[in-house]
Amino acid sequence: MIKSRNVSAIALLGALSLSGCGDLLDVNNPNNLVEESVQLPAAAEGLVNGALRSVSSAASNVWQGPAVVSDELYWTGSRDAWGQLDQGFIGDPLNEFTDGAFPSLGQATWMADYAVSVVEGHVGSGDAPASLLARAKLYRGMINLIVGESQEDYVFSDKQSSGTPIGSGNMRSVIESAIADFTDAMANGDADVALAAQAMRARAYMSAAIWDAINPSASGCALDTGVGCALDFGSAVADAGAIVGEVGVGSDWMFKVNFSSASTGSGQHGNVNQRGENQWDQSLVASSGPGATARGAVTLLDPYSGVPDPAVAKAEEQYGDDSFSSLTMASERLMHLILAEDALNAGDVAGFETHINHIRVDIDGMAAYTAGGASPVAGVADVVVALSHTRRANTLMQGLRLQDMYRWGLADSRWQAASQAVTSPGMMLPITVVECRANENVPDCG
Repeated sequence: MIKSRNVSAIALLGALSLSGCGDLLDVNNPNNLVEESVQLPAAAEGLVNGALRSVSSAASNVWQGPAVVSDELYWTGSRDAWGQLDQGFIGDPLNEFTDGAFPSLGQATWMADYAVSVVEGHVGSGDAPASLLARAKLYRGMINLIVGESQEDYVFSDKQSSGTPIGSGNMRSVIESAIADFTDAMANGDADVALAAQAMRARAYMSAAIWDAINPSASGCALDTGVGCALDFGSAVADAGAIVGEVGVGSDWMFKVNFSSASTGSGQHGNVNQRGENQWDQSLVASSGPGATARGAVTLLDPYSGVPDPAVAKAEEQYGDDSFSSLTMASERLMHLILAEDALNAGDVAGFETHINHIRVDIDGMAAYTAGGASPVAGVADVVVALSHTRRANTLMQGLRLQDMYRWGLADSRWQAASQAVTSPGMMLPITVVECRANENVPDCG
């Protein structure tokens, strides 16, 4: 955050001269809102809603960088910094687009934490229901999970009080803090909040295991280039099973964040759907037109039936063609993927088939998958193809693909040999220059 503000001398003199002319500036503006007003019990729900708005905006902005590095989005416009990401250079703190997204992340982490602290006080004094605090904790958990999944390092600051980087080896603790918030939200929220919180907790438990896999120096886990690495999803499995039991197999349930002209638009959707700076990768959906803003047929084929994967078509339809479409945070599809991968890691091929087919057959109406046939990809086990394809097609634009590419040893064709994506697999977004220049605790990064 910027810690000082230069005030024009001309503007200051103008204000002084006006102050002597009948106090023209001494007015009672009903639209003025000071922090003390935000802290009142009557403003609590609005404060929590504001936290959700900040979290949604941050997810849209921050997820776009790793999506371009991965094989979800590719650079189609004229701004070279997007091209830098497309080539795998994820670690540059000077990249104008990851730097531009970083403040929204800082605002969201602060706003979500502030909402929790204010509402906690109201709940303690009996001025707000515990269910509102549960919602605030759900949103704080969401933004901390986004931080833990997407950032290489991070700083938690409080207004003009500068925080200290927590260190790349400690980023897993941010995911763990999200898990704690989701647990509290489940205990005190209404049915919808509890359901969303448990689904997010399942995602968080799995992301903690994946973090271990792609950060071997911190976790002691060897970087996975197959399915194994002894990934222990632990409680993710129990949570995923509970969600499937609650929403029903084949419901295609999703927990999403929404955007609208009445609140805020999605920066990611604006860049992809309107500016044409980035577009869905051609391996997913064909695109054309100026800036490749027009998307056409699904190009990602199901490796077993050879037909365009309907999961991609549904995700692309949800993505829409404007700046106000939703982003999925958790889903029934993701729960089945958690359960399928856990079964595969345990050698339970029948269990793996069951959950892959809950997606293929029960949700998308495709032909059932049977393990053990000829692999569609030479030299790669059939079940590995089924898992990696199904996970890619069913978690699109959810901030998860780059981590999967790292742990499975996958590379985008546009990655340069000298890029961090190639030389430092597992690297995520850095603390950027806007924070370096404003925070004395962060080493100078240019």
